[in-house]
Amino acid sequence: MLEPGSILAALRQSADDLAREVARLPAEAALWRPAEGEWSQHETLTHLWIAEHFIFLPRLQAMAARDNPPLPVVDEAALQRGEWDPGRPRDDLLASFLADRRAELALLPAHSWDRPGLHAALGPISMGWVAQYALGHTWEHLSQMLKVRLYYAARGPGRAA
Repeated sequence: MLEPGSILAALRQSADDLAREVARLPAEAALWRPAEGEWSQHETLTHLWIAEHFIFLPRLQAMAARDNPPLPVVDEAALQRGEWDPGRPRDDLLASFLADRRAELALLPAHSWDRPGLHAALGPISMGWVAQYALGHTWEHLSQMLKVRLYYAARGPGRAA
């Protein structure tokens, strides 16, 4: 695992990078998909918010508050279907993601990163593991959003394929 200080810095930076990437795509293109079956920027941002709000932050809060709490498996696909709202403003989604990330960044330095939780499918995991996983998850979907923006610039409406 990376050093906690490096992970905290990268969690902060990745949130800033996400905010910049969201702003780089015109608002009218937020629902544009690069290909059938691929997510738009808005869908990706919804997914990132869902992960922070319903998975990463609650797990960290549970591990900070209790010794070895049970951590249930979360049906991300069902949450995506239930929370998906193409009319929800990107700025609202981004602000909600950033608020959850700030809460994580406030919580993590106050606790041992070795504090465990018992994940229903993975077994024992730690606060540090969750923090590092959240970072990787953000990077993965940030690159997905970059792809959407680049494809939109090259092939979006009114552009030759």
